[in-house]
Amino acid sequence: MKTLGKLDLVAIVLMYGANRVISSFSSSKNLLKPGTGKYFKWKYGDVFYHKTGEGSPIVLLHNVDPSDSGYEWLEVVDFLSKDHTVYTVDLPGCGRSVKPKITYTNYFYVLFLSDFIRKVVKKKTDVIADGYSSSFAIMASLMDSSLIHHITAVNPYSFGNLEQTENRTSKFASVLMNLPVLGTTIYNMEVSHRNIDYRFTEDYLYNPFRSNNRYVDAYYEGAHYNEGKGKYLLSSIKGLYMTVNIRKALRKIGDQVTILYGEGIDHAKNIISEYVSLNPEIKAYPIEKAKYIPMM
Repeated sequence: MKTLGKLDLVAIVLMYGANRVISSFSSSKNLLKPGTGKYFKWKYGDVFYHKTGEGSPIVLLHNVDPSDSGYEWLEVVDFLSKDHTVYTVDLPGCGRSVKPKITYTNYFYVLFLSDFIRKVVKKKTDVIADGYSSSFAIMASLMDSSLIHHITAVNPYSFGNLEQTENRTSKFASVLMNLPVLGTTIYNMEVSHRNIDYRFTEDYLYNPFRSNNRYVDAYYEGAHYNEGKGKYLLSSIKGLYMTVNIRKALRKIGDQVTILYGEGIDHAKNIISEYVSLNPEIKAYPIEKAKYIPMM
């Protein structure tokens, strides 16, 4: 038992050391340097955003994953800012923003988006939201119709994915991820540079040969920014604590929603059919030769 105890201690020390090294070197390229960005002093911590351009406002929301950040909008910001004031946000738990040790829920992000529009944008705005983030905009619009003029949902999730309920497996995965050393080690394995590169070539891009190391590096840096505290967000995602039923909201505000989807995504047309069947006023348009990150 003493020998096993010593071996366990050595293993923990080695994992801790490896985690520290990963945290130190992941941001060495400094692709996510704040630059001219600002921080919104929110009640749950500072949230990074970048404001550019002049005109009617647009808020850009990236998908919800610890590796995601406002960096995913890099290729379209200049174009949009020619006619609009564009706010590119790093959502809480992601990128350069605060990553508190909490259980992240859909309502938490709805609350953030509502406060951000009221206190930073200060007028009714359009929102372009990627993936899961479209549900935040839809629910925020339902709660307060004075906040959002129009929502463009890029590759929104299916109702089945959005409405999953927690179970024993999801609870165990969440608890495991929250463990101090072991959880951090598992997190670092999941968001390793190799795994993120695999996502780009196999899932994100229509043409895997178009993968760009700069994007992979930025996603890797975002996942490890702030000493890997993105694991608390991943814990909530795995625990299915961010799920929400948006059907009622879509029935009410469907005329305010447009969907853009990558035609290369499996079952994309089935997902769009769900939305349009629920409310025929929703407009949907395919993006050719694109999958999950058409904005790139």
